[in-house]
Amino acid sequence: MLKRIYKKNEVNFALIWIAIYVVIMNIALNYCGGFDNLASKTIDQLLVPVICILLIAIMLTIWIVKNKLSKKYGICKVNGKLKNFLWFIPLIIMSCINMKNGLEIPAPIIISLLMMLNMMIAGYVEEIIFRGFLFKGMAKDNLKVAILVSSLTFGVGHIVNIFNTSDILGVLLQVCYATSIGFLYTIIFYKSGSLWPNIISHAFVNGTSVFASEYGPFSSLINLIFGSSSQSLVEIISALIIIIISSSYALWLYKKNVV
Repeated sequence: MLKRIYKKNEVNFALIWIAIYVVIMNIALNYCGGFDNLASKTIDQLLVPVICILLIAIMLTIWIVKNKLSKKYGICKVNGKLKNFLWFIPLIIMSCINMKNGLEIPAPIIISLLMMLNMMIAGYVEEIIFRGFLFKGMAKDNLKVAILVSSLTFGVGHIVNIFNTSDILGVLLQVCYATSIGFLYTIIFYKSGSLWPNIISHAFVNGTSVFASEYGPFSSLINLIFGSSSQSLVEIISALIIIIISSSYALWLYKKNVV
């Protein structure tokens, strides 16, 4: 059935996978009560979203490999020399911004690791769906529209997190910087032909977010400069830094011949 839908319309195929991912994971997250107050979660609660995201990842991978579409969907090496991508240094910097205040263990170690595993696998799944299926499905008709839609849907898709947390500002900022990151990831895939830089970055960002400290050196610096280190101000400035790095690097790559 999936192969028939894929052959008929690749965009619809991508949208179906996006819908499957969003619905299943929101049901799983609602079951475990969202990701607020991680220390209060039990292993049984977190196993539900972990198992769900793992099954989705396995299904996607098997389908791609079985239909010999690994190269089309970027499960392959980077095309071109790494120096033409600045060795992905801007991507690495952007990926490390989560750790601006250092790291801490927010809950019992097994709970924290389960959460990290869930988030990292989600990065893999989202890259396959948004950059692989959706972008590729649209790019053959209109490249610019494909880049725009892939970026926007990835960013706006994070609005569903509003149902799993009380941090409304954090979710709205996440939508903004996720759109910018989505733009960068799309350009990297378009230029390099590989999803691996995106998958590694996305998984790293998601994984370290579990252990990211709210207060630390970056908050102290913000307090020194602005006379305030409120969590809202720290989140806003962090989002702006991510947006500036992601957008600048993406635009530079878009204009550059990297082959």
